[in-house]
Amino acid sequence: MKKFFTIGLVLLITLNSMAQDVYKFAIHFSDKNNSEFSLSNPSAFLSTRSIERREKFNISLDSTDLPVNDSYIQSVLNATTDAQFIIEVKWLNAIVISLTDSSNIEAIAALPHVKNVVKVFRPNPNGVPSKKMDYEISDENFLGEFKSALAYDSSFYGGGWVQISQLNGQKLHELGYKGAGIQVAVLDAGFIGVDQRTIFQHLWDNGQILGTANMVTPGMSVFADHSHGTAVLSTMGGYWEGMLVGTAPDADYWLIRTEDGATEFLIEEYNWVAGAAFADSVGADVLNTSLGYTTFDDITMDHTWDDLDGHSTIITQGANLAYAKGMIAVNSAGNSGTSSWRYVGAPADGVNVFSIGAIDGEGIIAPFSSHGFPWSDIVKPNVVARGASAYVASSVVDMVGPSSGTSFSSPILAGITAALWSADPTQSPKMIKQAIEYSSDKFIQPDTLYGYGLPDFEEALNILGIQNPGDASGNIILSPNPTHDFITVDGDIFDNSQRYYRIMDIKGQVLIQNQISSGRQTLTLDVSQLSSGIYILEIIAGKKSDKVKFSRI
Repeated sequence: MKKFFTIGLVLLITLNSMAQDVYKFAIHFSDKNNSEFSLSNPSAFLSTRSIERREKFNISLDSTDLPVNDSYIQSVLNATTDAQFIIEVKWLNAIVISLTDSSNIEAIAALPHVKNVVKVFRPNPNGVPSKKMDYEISDENFLGEFKSALAYDSSFYGGGWVQISQLNGQKLHELGYKGAGIQVAVLDAGFIGVDQRTIFQHLWDNGQILGTANMVTPGMSVFADHSHGTAVLSTMGGYWEGMLVGTAPDADYWLIRTEDGATEFLIEEYNWVAGAAFADSVGADVLNTSLGYTTFDDITMDHTWDDLDGHSTIITQGANLAYAKGMIAVNSAGNSGTSSWRYVGAPADGVNVFSIGAIDGEGIIAPFSSHGFPWSDIVKPNVVARGASAYVASSVVDMVGPSSGTSFSSPILAGITAALWSADPTQSPKMIKQAIEYSSDKFIQPDTLYGYGLPDFEEALNILGIQNPGDASGNIILSPNPTHDFITVDGDIFDNSQRYYRIMDIKGQVLIQNQISSGRQTLTLDVSQLSSGIYILEIIAGKKSDKVKFSRI
């Protein structure tokens, strides 16, 4: 994984834990037959909130929702005395195990219900981790940059002012949309200090930390390893007036450790998919992942550019499935813009993943921000947010300061996405994602640096018909919005015998056009033939015209 940050704060944290002298394998099973669980009784393996999300968005249960067959798991553990269970990855119908003798995998592979096995971790040849992670912030630089920022900052948002105002996200907060009722799962490397720092105290006081899960070392605290997730969480859920207020201070949070900061192996992609499945099962709405994968400590596990087709890698399969389950997966685009790799990693390549590039405080793309693939039709990154000198919290002292990486553009965007969704939780993930992209300043001509560009969340609110279901002039009143089959149009739609209406997609392509009968002041239009999405209705009479946006679910 590339940990998407480069930092300067008062602290230096070096993670150098010893690797276990074991091999780890993902065991994929052929089916989930004869399971003790049934799709007819989902409450046995999904929370009420998770089930309600599926019902709200008409998402069917399928075999990926079922836990892995326990008898298959036991057969693996009984096949050899050194097999130890680590985690279940139900979306892939797999488990991850450890072996002290790697040759014992042959007996496991021969089991009748085992489809295939994948080596996901090996001991480092010299017995120590191949990778150290340094997280350092200079006190002197921190104070100087923060003081200069306050000259044009808001006394409420503190260092977070620029990163929210660039997105016009403060307009959502002014309307009371701060993420309340939306659950955000943060999948990261660890959360040292989240249980101690002032900036997170409101989350604990208000019961907004809903729970934790550790996929790297199951059963262990997520507050004992790494501070990357701490900085990430502060940009969303932080609340420290005059110092740093995040983009979704009223949202609820699940803290999930999936990344081992000391080494880099394929197991971390399986950890992530297990973490995403956990987030789904407890009812999370938004996933933020400031992680990405391209190359590994074992080169046989490395990805190639061809692997990053939007569908293929293990973690991208999981991220796309999260979207199919009704969640929005927000992910860092990556920090490879100046490296030989250059392009986005996995799962940022995912066709349904919301990948976020990094800009600076002036709106200019950060050199390190990973590019989209010029040979692909998939727009990456999807949009951008501040990731160069973004303001984050320290994990060991009560301070905030500037830090850089798409690690931070992603949660800044994820948080304000949660705030937008809290304005109308009935909107589908597709509608929320589309509205954000359509509001962006490069939507008509996206590129491989900015993607669709910098979103305007006040405009996204308007696109969804939440703040003002009619147009600015108030000539057209359209309901219901969003709609499913029919819309009714009322208001002053021009007293003229030569009137007509047309419905266009967001890019202006005319899809439906018809005359309006003379004298009509109310229209009922059948839009059932349109696919789900956001559209524009235009009423035209002579040289007059009025437009209103609506969405079909």
